[in-house]
Amino acid sequence: MDFYFYLVFTLSYLILLIVGFVKRREKNIMSFTVFLYLVIVGLTVDNAIIAFGKWIGTGSLLESLHLFRYWIHALITPTLLLFCLGLLQKSGKKYFSTARAVWITLMCTCVLILIEIITVVAVIELKPVMEYGILHYVPVKEHVGSILMIIMVSLILLVTGFLLYIFTSWKWMLVGTIIMGIGSALPIKVDSTAFTNALELVLMISLVATDITFSNKKQ
Repeated sequence: MDFYFYLVFTLSYLILLIVGFVKRREKNIMSFTVFLYLVIVGLTVDNAIIAFGKWIGTGSLLESLHLFRYWIHALITPTLLLFCLGLLQKSGKKYFSTARAVWITLMCTCVLILIEIITVVAVIELKPVMEYGILHYVPVKEHVGSILMIIMVSLILLVTGFLLYIFTSWKWMLVGTIIMGIGSALPIKVDSTAFTNALELVLMISLVATDITFSNKKQ
């Protein structure tokens, strides 16, 4: 059953990419908000690898593909901080367009990437697991660095969503982030490996909707 969930997630992210680029009138690739679509590309690859794992089969190829998933997570997920800065710049508050704000965000993004690489990707050991019809490779043990990065990115998304609501009354980024946070924190027992991925999809939908709305506003 989980195969169909991950297949739906993969197709949904492809649709989000198309909708995002078609609906947003701003085509400036220098805008920090375009990093959202880099993250969505990563999530598309991530879910596709999980979905088709059992057809690839246990072995070095599938293990390498799953290691690639962790590299994607380490290198791309922290760029959501840059996406958040891009949104705040579009909110009309001049401070977020200053060189100081840009450099602080860039440094924080690089620090999170380095933490993830050093504490997780560089030392990770993977083992094959078959769950609910899905064959995937998971870490032999959990790594604190990954949890730290997720917490920091989630906090920045939450703060950005709150600021956008205060500045502009736009609530959907805040709602999507809260749903993701509550769903991940509550001890909900679900007979599936796809629950967190479903929450991620809800979050990404809210972020794409936010990007489209602010990219189409007249500055």
